[in-house]
Amino acid sequence: MKKKRLVIALGVSFVVAIMIGLLSLEIVSAQECRIIKIQGRADQRSIMIDPESIFVSKGDCVVWFNRFAADEVMVKFDEGKRCVDVTQAPMGFSLNEQSCYVTSYLPFTGTSSLRFMQPGTYNYTVHAKNIKDSWNKGSIVVK
Repeated sequence: MKKKRLVIALGVSFVVAIMIGLLSLEIVSAQECRIIKIQGRADQRSIMIDPESIFVSKGDCVVWFNRFAADEVMVKFDEGKRCVDVTQAPMGFSLNEQSCYVTSYLPFTGTSSLRFMQPGTYNYTVHAKNIKDSWNKGSIVVK
């Protein structure tokens, strides 16, 4: 009798664990995160953004990932209040003097992210900390 109860309890636990796993997959797929890699070559004094333009859906998050080993980088939006109103959950971003988002300097392998909640095109600039005149522009297109 005890074995039968144990088997039933294990079976119920297994079914509950499977249901939780399936629900978790559903939650993750409902909120996509796209990665933008910041790369560069110190010998060429240039920053590359991969991809420079990224297309996302409303509610998706975008993660900037610094793969530029030669220097720290900063991601900066210059669109004032508009960019604050259309984003959520800033991680690693703060508001600058124009009331828009800017990161501190991200070290090699550092990340920052934003979730975009309104359709439109949002432009940003990536700057290197110690390499003079090293910057590039990118854009987020929200459908």
